Amino acid sequence: MGLSRLILLILLGALLYRLWKRWRLQQMNRRKPAIHDQGHMLACAHCGMYFPEQDAVRDGTQVYCCPAHRDAQRKT
Repeated sequence: MGLSRLILLILLGALLYRLWKRWRLQQMNRRKPAIHDQGHMLACAHCGMYFPEQDAVRDGTQVYCCPAHRDAQRKT
């Protein structure tokens, strides 16, 4: 009688664990933010950092991540 109860408790525990794990995975998938396409990525001519094309600061054919880098490049 004792062994059969132990086996039953182990099976019940395993079932509850699997159900909890499945529920947790579903909750995690709901919380994931949608990935939005940012368009083409460009590299700053001054620092090399990549950024979305719509955020580019242009100076002729060169692109920069911010006006400060554009101005710094002009001085050199």
